[in-house]
Amino acid sequence: MKKAGRAVLTAVLVALLLGAVCVGVGLMTGADTMRVYSTLDERYNLSAYQEAYTEYAGEVFDAVTEAWQEPVA
Repeated sequence: MKKAGRAVLTAVLVALLLGAVCVGVGLMTGADTMRVYSTLDERYNLSAYQEAYTEYAGEVFDAVTEAWQEPVA
């Protein structure tokens, strides 16, 4: 089982490294990141996820701030 886990980990790390290299080469050759973002947003609706995360993070921040301001009994 250890060998299978190590093989999966190696495959994931190689995929991440290859992705980073591809992004780096794309940026060095003048890729337009807004075009890539708009394409991904059309396909996966990234802006909805971003809005949901922003709203959730704001609610959590407000709750933590409110809890900090209440005096301890």
